Amino acid sequence: MNKEQFWQIIDSVNQASPAADQETRLRRITEVLGQYPTPDIMDWHLIIREYTRAAYRDNLWRASSWIGAHDTDDGFIDFRYWLISRGKEVYMNALRDPASLTKVPLNGEKPNFELFGYTASSAYDAKQKVRALGLSKLYDELETHTLAPETVEAIWAEVPPGQIIGSLNDKVQEPQTIKELLESENMAIGYVYMGNQYAEYMFYNTPENIAYFLGSRPKASRMVVTDSLDQMILDTVGGFINRCPDQELLEEIKKTLIPIQTGEAEAKPLFCPTMDEVDEYCDQQLLEDDL
Repeated sequence: MNKEQFWQIIDSVNQASPAADQETRLRRITEVLGQYPTPDIMDWHLIIREYTRAAYRDNLWRASSWIGAHDTDDGFIDFRYWLISRGKEVYMNALRDPASLTKVPLNGEKPNFELFGYTASSAYDAKQKVRALGLSKLYDELETHTLAPETVEAIWAEVPPGQIIGSLNDKVQEPQTIKELLESENMAIGYVYMGNQYAEYMFYNTPENIAYFLGSRPKASRMVVTDSLDQMILDTVGGFINRCPDQELLEEIKKTLIPIQTGEAEAKPLFCPTMDEVDEYCDQQLLEDDL
């Protein structure tokens, strides 16, 4: 698949149903994508990754807040998925001039579209009729699949110039209470297995925090980290990362995790309540609301 086919799929669905909600557009794009050969579906996923990376810009971070996107790292990822989902013209205009986003009709939707990032895995699983332990088999195939160099070159040749930023984590004060953590809408769930026993935790979702969470538990036999929708972020075996579908995220995590694993640095303290503590807090809030 090339970039022209990619945008044509998105634009054709949007033009056919201009007032459709995200769920409807997601279903229709997945159905169209499922008609393509498996290599094209994998290309689709990697093309989204390139356009998401190209939109990783400080001025777009600020613009996403102007129009109501969640002001978090995860929120900015979801905003960029939404931006791509609105089609080529909206995407390119936003990269040229972020203020153009104020003229994009939202039609009642939030400018966040996390599930758009999973269109390839949904189409792949429907086509193959397989799914393993909650993680799409697409990610296994992506380990040995790359975009054609000419496709990558064509994407970046057309993208309006701009400064790609390094890290956005210093823009948000991390929550230090369960209330703040839940209100951030940017939670990761960590499952830590010790033999046949496991414990479940919640923490603020950043690459550094994932690394601190993993690095502070070297004796765990296995760990799984998911997002708030229970989509797998990564898993580990014997203290080492086994699978992480998002390779860009993996590189960010490794920058912090590897020095911890080699003894060159220590895992920083991390606000990380257990899920029992979170559930107790939520039960208490419900009780107070009823009084």
